[in-house]
Amino acid sequence: MRTKLIKGIVASLGLAVAGVLSFNTPGEASVDNTYYCAQLNGNWNTFVNTPRGRVKLVSWEESFSDNWTPRNRCIEISKRFQGFLDDGSLRYIRTGKVNNLPVLCVAQIKGGDCPNQNVLITLKSDTDPEGVLLRLLDFRRSVSGQTIVLSENDAGFYADQEFYVDMSKFLSKVDVDK
Repeated sequence: MRTKLIKGIVASLGLAVAGVLSFNTPGEASVDNTYYCAQLNGNWNTFVNTPRGRVKLVSWEESFSDNWTPRNRCIEISKRFQGFLDDGSLRYIRTGKVNNLPVLCVAQIKGGDCPNQNVLITLKSDTDPEGVLLRLLDFRRSVSGQTIVLSENDAGFYADQEFYVDMSKFLSKVDVDK
């Protein structure tokens, strides 16, 4: 009797585990991403670990101000990436302006404003935010000298005269560190 009970429990657990595994599709892999700050070759960098491997997103080389050193920006913005991912709002990164400064912010939908609470990175006043996003989106191809071409299948697109990056598409296609 006791053996039957134990076999029943083990069988039920097996079915439960199999059910959970069958619902874990590759499109849901973004919840497995982890954003963090680390030093590499003397530079502070924001990285994201994905199920496919590690991606270096941003290399912080310049200070924004005395308080916003490369190290401080790396730590804070890596935390912002992770926080936006954790709360489910890191679907798109888009360009915008906040307090008359160019910014990169997160958005869950296309269009609308770039509110203060969604700012990911504040850029210097003379910085082209679209250029920054293009470099983020296609930095490995542009280094090789290839022409940047945006199509409907790419992670980058325009909506309401602002440039957006679909983070799920981007992270599924970008080269990972070996």
